[in-house]
Amino acid sequence: MKIEELKKIKDQRRFQAFRIRSTDGKEIEIKHPDAVAWDVDEKRIVLAISKGEHYWLDIQLVTALVGPVPAGSITPDPNDGE
Repeated sequence: MKIEELKKIKDQRRFQAFRIRSTDGKEIEIKHPDAVAWDVDEKRIVLAISKGEHYWLDIQLVTALVGPVPAGSITPDPNDGE
């Protein structure tokens, strides 16, 4: 995955929620454009989920950007319910 692809979907006008899929198959829903950011070296991204939860993820571990997410859909828990 290239950071440019993430920037493009994040910065689209009339933002639409999307999911970030990682190499382990987990998908994390991004509901707001400010919920995803990256390091200055663009090798890692940080995902702000909810209730103060956040994840750092190496951009090389992102396998796909899935979106837009249909309104009212249920997103799999990235922690598998833990």
